Amino acid sequence: MNEEEIKKEKLAENKLIILYLLNNANCTLTNLQILRLLYDFEGFNYYYFQHLLSDLVEKKYIFNYKQGEEWLYEITAEGREVLELTGNILPGIVKHKLDIITKEQLQTVQNEVAITAEYIPENDNEYITSCKISEAHKVLFEINVYCASQEQAKKIADNWKNNANEIYPNVIKMLTKTKEETN
Repeated sequence: MNEEEIKKEKLAENKLIILYLLNNANCTLTNLQILRLLYDFEGFNYYYFQHLLSDLVEKKYIFNYKQGEEWLYEITAEGREVLELTGNILPGIVKHKLDIITKEQLQTVQNEVAITAEYIPENDNEYITSCKISEAHKVLFEINVYCASQEQAKKIADNWKNNANEIYPNVIKMLTKTKEETN
């Protein structure tokens, strides 16, 4: 086998590693989450990984879409088919390592909770502050607040970012309380 053939084989194997990981994940993952999960694999640097990922998207083996500021990725039916047909190319030790990674680290990656807040001007003196809690790319809680000034909008956004873990349970408690329980 010459050097060019070895490079092509390694490229194909690395694409299969990404497909295998996404197939085992069984959920959408961000670009950074996939890269973090593949961090222990030799040869996966940021630029090489981006090249592989964009090639898999171009071939429609991976579906990607933008949610908020993040791109999310998931394996397609075509990607699963390719994996099924060529998965035997991946050495057993690589599959075993990927299985361990998905078992140990995927739960942490999936359960990352994102607390975000941003304010958007409606006109010169009006803003909407959007406060969110997301987990595994699903919005668990979102509230949009009308604000009469940029200062008020910024204060609400900062307060949410710093205190969402206290504010959220109180809002839920208030929303689920019946009139009888209030009296």
